[in-house]
Amino acid sequence: MTAPDPTTALIVVDVQNDFCPGGALGVTGGDRLAPLIAEAAATAGTLVATRDVHPPDHVSFAERGGRWPAHCVEGTPGAELHPSVAGLPFDILQDKGGDRDREQYSGFDGTPLAESLRERAVQRVVVAGIATDYCVRATALDAIREGFDTTVLTDAVAAVDAEPGDGRRALAEILAAGGRLDRVHLMRDERELAPLLEEKARALRAVVEAAGRSRAVVGLSGGIDSAVALAIAARALGPQNVTAIRLPSRHTEQVHLDDAAASATAAGLPPENLLTASIEPMLEGVAAVRPTVHDHPLRFGNASARCRMIAIYDLAQELDALVLGTENRSEFHLGYFTRFGDAASDIEPIWDLYKTEVRSAARALGQPESVITKHPTAGLWGGQTDEDELGFSYQDADLVMVCIEELGMTPGQAAERTGVSPDVVARVSARVAVVLWKHHVPHAL
Repeated sequence: MTAPDPTTALIVVDVQNDFCPGGALGVTGGDRLAPLIAEAAATAGTLVATRDVHPPDHVSFAERGGRWPAHCVEGTPGAELHPSVAGLPFDILQDKGGDRDREQYSGFDGTPLAESLRERAVQRVVVAGIATDYCVRATALDAIREGFDTTVLTDAVAAVDAEPGDGRRALAEILAAGGRLDRVHLMRDERELAPLLEEKARALRAVVEAAGRSRAVVGLSGGIDSAVALAIAARALGPQNVTAIRLPSRHTEQVHLDDAAASATAAGLPPENLLTASIEPMLEGVAAVRPTVHDHPLRFGNASARCRMIAIYDLAQELDALVLGTENRSEFHLGYFTRFGDAASDIEPIWDLYKTEVRSAARALGQPESVITKHPTAGLWGGQTDEDELGFSYQDADLVMVCIEELGMTPGQAAERTGVSPDVVARVSARVAVVLWKHHVPHAL
């Protein structure tokens, strides 16, 4: 374990009963931050907790025309630290918000916190807690203004998101002001993903119902992405309301058909909900129109992906269902998808998960180990694997892309943070840059 750095302070912002689910102003996920906060605390020489502690007639309360319900009132249980963090050995407990006529979101606003940190020779401040778009934002920005090297741990904060994207915009503002973003864990593990997967199931069910549907269709390749999409849908809609279809071509090995069947069984699909149909007749039709398609593996592979999606959408229309996509965050950034092929969908259940995280999600969802550990392949031509074609592993690429695309690090910072070689960092960055056009088409002129 890394020894605590005496020049670093971790500021845990407002992880209080009223700001956690069940409280007067509960923020989703606020009660799940504690394990990550505790892990970050082990590396900090100074541990700080801030608390909102308001008088009963505070200006922010709706009774006085403010935007919030009464919360964190002095002397009430809602103002106390949440039990998940209350046991941490805080060196400084900094209350704020005591002025009845003024908002004080920042732990530095009207408090001696900056002076207290300097007395302890703190140079670097790491910020976690609630809420990203309010008190975390304000505390981080004031820490920067006070001259501290400031980092926000993006996996150890939770946002109100009164307007969708408020939390993301707050982090961008901190980055633009000279702060840094990092994570306790660059990749989310099974424990961290479990509640997210439940949220995804609820959201998927809501989308399907809002469309006036009750069913979903997915193309099941035998790979991990479609297996996870299927498992989430089965949880959301019930296995009986999900239909999976295997669409082999001449290049599809039997192991992939077997793994697809195992994934369907693991998700609880009734046997009659797993269909199989060869796309070879469709490919022959394409070849009749475009005779040279067989001479070019990439063109043939793209044609295969588009044929599969034609079949999937027709099946969905027949069943009055929506189509589940299987694109993950890694494929998105790397442009590793076929437009109007595997990128076509009505719902994308795993779009925000990197490939490494999809593996963890598969384990959390009880998918077969044979699917989880196999080398990813789009099955575009015989012997094709994603990582051979890309020229680097998903594990390395995922770490690099989180650092550069999500946390705003430079390539040099990403190499230092991840331990991935600068050469691989450069190749991943080059790949991301060269496929950016795929995210901006079609162009409306």
